[in-house]
Amino acid sequence: MRVGASTLDRPTILARLAVEPDAAARRACFEALSPIWRVVDGDGRDASPYRGLLRSSSERWRVDGSPIEANAASLGMSPGSVEPTLRAILAAWRTVVGPGLLEPWDYWYAVGAASRRLGGLVHQERLLDVNRRYLASLGADPDALGISYDVLPRPDRPLIPVAFTIGMGGWAAEQPASGPWTPRPPWVFATYAEGGLGNLLELLHESGHALHMAAIRTRPAFLDWTLEDTAFVEGMADVVGWDATEPEWQRAWLGEAAERREACLDRYGPVMLDICWALFEIELHRRPDRRPNDVWTEITVDGLGIEPHPEWSWWAIRGQLIDLPGYMANYALSAIIAAAVRARIREVRGPWWDGDPGWYRFVSDALFVAGAARTPADLLEGFLGRPLAAEPLLAELRRAG
Repeated sequence: MRVGASTLDRPTILARLAVEPDAAARRACFEALSPIWRVVDGDGRDASPYRGLLRSSSERWRVDGSPIEANAASLGMSPGSVEPTLRAILAAWRTVVGPGLLEPWDYWYAVGAASRRLGGLVHQERLLDVNRRYLASLGADPDALGISYDVLPRPDRPLIPVAFTIGMGGWAAEQPASGPWTPRPPWVFATYAEGGLGNLLELLHESGHALHMAAIRTRPAFLDWTLEDTAFVEGMADVVGWDATEPEWQRAWLGEAAERREACLDRYGPVMLDICWALFEIELHRRPDRRPNDVWTEITVDGLGIEPHPEWSWWAIRGQLIDLPGYMANYALSAIIAAAVRARIREVRGPWWDGDPGWYRFVSDALFVAGAARTPADLLEGFLGRPLAAEPLLAELRRAG
């Protein structure tokens, strides 16, 4: 997308919204994303490409069931509990941010104080170094595990507009099909044209996926997960990724730290957007005749305190809405998982922000090694000592409020 004289990708534009001090410049960055939403939603009327997809997708959900409910069930959540749980989290968030309204291009800035305070400490060339040194301090040295990274731009390298981690299958040599296999070391891909706290958090999140994959020791059939397990997989990555939002971690690895409220806003601001997208898909698949802009406006006004702009399809900046309807809820559910698992680790082992050489083995044995051989609900309840619930996340928001 064109922003002034520059051509920027979507992640870079969103990152700039958190640090750009001038409101008019933020609006220009935000509106630079409009070609995306025009391609996805057209003029927003019945002929909109997205609304055509939605009609097909909602019929598939009616026949085959909701993938959101399938992921919730795999976590042990009761049927019908996702929507009220997510709405309760948004209500708690409003007690943190207050009752006022702000423009959508100002939302990222409002939750981005930590990025502004610390972003200058995280230069592009530091991303991989901090990532490697920190993971090594947890007993998870990426080099020793064979994890590969291709995340920095270079001449003639195609742009990778999203970050992702890919497993490479299992080693077949000298491993019987009836016993546990060792996975091939995973790869992490992204394009970090700039540094910044947000890119560091995302890199640690993708490393969390890689650590999960590298720890699996199970039969070949269980080396990878089904779509119904996606929320669990994303939650395990957030267990690592969220470390970058801990002030104690920031002080240890960056030399300075955000204030605690700033850190909370930095962690949960993006999560609340993911929750809004989840509720957006739930409502539209329940009532596909509704205009998406109206649904998005209702949710973001009430849940985030964002000024209404029903004339804009600014919800249409996430590719998952197109290629995997229902997927955005996995990020919302993953936050519930990450908050609960992190609270339990801290209860058992104490804080690990300065490094804990036994951390990776402890978490791997409890949650990673089994791969898909055990259900997420079984793994989580065994580790947490109780069924998964949103209370740890809600407790964090109450403390911040």
